[in-house]
Amino acid sequence: MPILTLEGPPIADMETRRTMVTELTAAAAKAYGMPKEKIIILIHENQPTQVAVAGELISDR
Repeated sequence: MPILTLEGPPIADMETRRTMVTELTAAAAKAYGMPKEKIIILIHENQPTQVAVAGELISDR
């Protein structure tokens, strides 16, 4: 079973989150030639205080 892992900021709107996983699932199922029931998506949300770029926290930008 393919596992898609997403790393990014939190998505507050649940309808936006539902749309995203529906569309990603459809794309992965098509690419792998598998039914959508075989596609797993893991969402890892990262707060701006937990991510740094170029030695600077995103929350400090």
